[in-house]
Amino acid sequence: MSTPPRLRRTGPLDLAIPLLVVGVLAYALLRANYDSLPPLGWLVPAPMLALAVAEFVAARRVRAAVRHDPNGRPMAALVIARCVALGKASSIVGAAVVGAAIALLARVLPESSTVTAADHDSRVGALLLASAVLMAAAGLLLERAGIDPGSDDHRSADRRE
Repeated sequence: MSTPPRLRRTGPLDLAIPLLVVGVLAYALLRANYDSLPPLGWLVPAPMLALAVAEFVAARRVRAAVRHDPNGRPMAALVIARCVALGKASSIVGAAVVGAAIALLARVLPESSTVTAADHDSRVGALLLASAVLMAAAGLLLERAGIDPGSDDHRSADRRE
């Protein structure tokens, strides 16, 4: 019987690849089609910001459960594993949206002083960038919160990185 594959920690390359790929594709699409798009709504960054806040809260709770903090409530191992997987996915999606937001800003900032729609979209793009960075950071924190600091896997993972 073989052992199941282990989930490895998200590293810088895991975040850089989606950031660059999505950023380049979004910039190419925006260069070709920006003039035909409607202005971005102010609520575009809100779901990512809400998810980031929820993940920061969950990371604190998971960390307390994993470290057996006397003030922390116990959590089932499966719930902790799901939180770790959610954190990994959120950090990668957050990095991809960071790439898209940078592409948006690169496209609209040069025209923001003369075009009203570009000025509006640059403000929304800046909020989107901030929300995406927070979501990526919250995802990484949530992923790492589920690692037991006393486990052999934690020490061997630190040596590999």
